[in-house]
Amino acid sequence: MTLIKLVNVLKQEGNRTTIKDVSLDVKESSRIGIKISGEESEILFDLIEGKEMPSSGEIEREIQLILSEKSDDGLYESMTVHSYLKFYKKIAAFEKPLEEYIATFSLSDVWQTKIKKLTKEQRKRVSLFRLFLFSPQLILLEDPLNNLTDEGIELYLKAIEHLRANQIATLITSNYVEDLLLLSSEIYRYNHSTGLEKTDLVEESDIISQEKVEHGTIQPKNVFKVTCKLAEKTIFFSPDEIDFIESINSVSNIRIGDEYFPTDLTMNQLEEKLITFGFFRCHRSYLVNLQRVSELISYSKNSYTLILKGNPHAKLPLSRNRLEEMKSLITF
Repeated sequence: MTLIKLVNVLKQEGNRTTIKDVSLDVKESSRIGIKISGEESEILFDLIEGKEMPSSGEIEREIQLILSEKSDDGLYESMTVHSYLKFYKKIAAFEKPLEEYIATFSLSDVWQTKIKKLTKEQRKRVSLFRLFLFSPQLILLEDPLNNLTDEGIELYLKAIEHLRANQIATLITSNYVEDLLLLSSEIYRYNHSTGLEKTDLVEESDIISQEKVEHGTIQPKNVFKVTCKLAEKTIFFSPDEIDFIESINSVSNIRIGDEYFPTDLTMNQLEEKLITFGFFRCHRSYLVNLQRVSELISYSKNSYTLILKGNPHAKLPLSRNRLEEMKSLITF
C-alpha cells in the first residue's frame, strides 16, 4: 500500500526554486534514504507533512499520521527522561508500560536523569522513543547519525529497527550516503538540476544471483554499472547518474554531485565501457559525461575548461588535442 506519492513536485519561494522534479512513492514499511542538503530536507519534510503546498506537481496521501524529527528539534530540558516520556505517553494514549521499552532504546542508565544532562546520542534515542509512542505510519528523520560515535550509531540502529519491526516506514535525509547506507534499503540523491535520482543498491547475495544469471541462458545485453563498495553494500551506479570520473593517485573516483566514490576499475577500462553511454576522455585524468556538460570556456588558445550543468564549481580541463574530437561528437 502506498502511503504518500509525490509526482513531479516543485516548490518555489519568491523567484527561487527550492525543490524541483521530485517523484517518490513511499509505501508501507519503506526504508528510504535521500542525500539532500539541510535546507532542502526541511522544505521536503514540510511538503510531505502538508505544512507547505507544492507550487506544481501532485502529492497524494493515504496516511493518517506522519511525524518528523529535525536536527534542531529540542526537548524539555528540566524533565527527566521518565517524566518526559510519561508526559507524551499520556498525549499519545499509549497503553503499554514504558518500562517494557527502556532496553530497546538503551535508556536504562539515564531513566531518572534530567534531559539537560544527556549526551546528544541519548537525546536522539529519547526523541525516537517519543515518536514511537504515537504509532505513526511514517517517520521523517533529518540527519540522525550526524556526529554520533560508533557506539551511538549502533544503539540508534537498534532503536530504529524496533520501529521498523512495528511496521513504521522511515524516510531519512542526510548529506552523507555512508549514513544512509546504514539506515536505508532505498537511496536517492537530490540534484538541483536533475531532481531526485535513485541509486541502485545490491547486497552481496544479489551479486551471486546475478552471476548465476550471467552464466545461464538469460543474459542482459548492453548493461553496464560502475560498482563501488561502502560499508557492507555494493553500490551500482548507472552511467547517467555520474557527472565525471577523476583519477587521483592512480585511483578512479566516481563523482556524483559533491561526492567521490572510488572504484577498482582503471580509467582505460572505464573509458572502454562508458564511451557507448556518452562519456568522453577530455583529459588523461578525467572522463566526463557529455550529457552533464553545459559550457566550454577558452581562457587562451591552448587552455579549455568544461563546466557541468548544476555544478558550476566543477571545472574539468579539456586537452587541446581532444577539442576537435569533442566537436565531432556534439557538433559545435
